[in-house]
Amino acid sequence: MRRLTPREQALLDSVRISLAAQKKTHITDEVIDQACRLISAITSPRASMKDTIGPVCTTADLVEWMGISRQAINKAIKEARILAVRQGRGAWKYPVWQLTSDYQIVDGLSEVLPRMYGIIDSFDIAHWFMTVHRDLSDLTPAQWLCDQRDVSALIALAERFARRGQ
Repeated sequence: MRRLTPREQALLDSVRISLAAQKKTHITDEVIDQACRLISAITSPRASMKDTIGPVCTTADLVEWMGISRQAINKAIKEARILAVRQGRGAWKYPVWQLTSDYQIVDGLSEVLPRMYGIIDSFDIAHWFMTVHRDLSDLTPAQWLCDQRDVSALIALAERFARRGQ
């Protein structure tokens, strides 16, 4: 068995103190299972944004690469022409797959995004774009767009995804 880290030991000590402070507890096997799931959830390493939605860039990167203003980027986000993702109150991030080699937005994105924006969380949309779909010949929607395939198939898939999210 491995030794606990100081932070893990502090968590265990806090639980011990909390239990000892109670006059009586009603700890069942179900309570133990729930506590174990909770501890596992709060102590497990979280997947990074990159792990879930692929490489991302910042607003400053887009300003520099595309040669446009922050206001133009904000307008593109509001008009569902570019996908922007934010976890919590962090900075906006932009999946790089949506940019062409000359730093333009990939064709077709502005036809697909509006089908989901406002219905599905942007992080979930970004994850959807990176998920392989049988209906797309086992490609991701991002690959489908980047390969310049038929956008109507992707629009239909996006609409089904949005309906499930309602």
